[in-house]
Amino acid sequence: MDNGTLFYVVGAALAVSAVIVSLIGLRVESFPGRAAPIVFLWFALLIGGATTFAVLHSKDEEVHREAESGLPQATEEAEEAEAQ
Repeated sequence: MDNGTLFYVVGAALAVSAVIVSLIGLRVESFPGRAAPIVFLWFALLIGGATTFAVLHSKDEEVHREAESGLPQATEEAEEAEAQ
């Protein structure tokens, strides 16, 4: 899987988890109780994963756009012209 797909999967898991935890929290008075560390860790992992894959995906997109635009070739040509 590429970084973009992983970002969307982890982001969707984060959104679904937030809705589920909110619904449980509204229905159960003692929630999260002893499960608080597990809930906190779960959200920390999902947020960290989503952030990581978002950054990696943006770097992939940057490289892809540079390749499409011909920017590296234009930069090389400009450097060669300056060297002469």
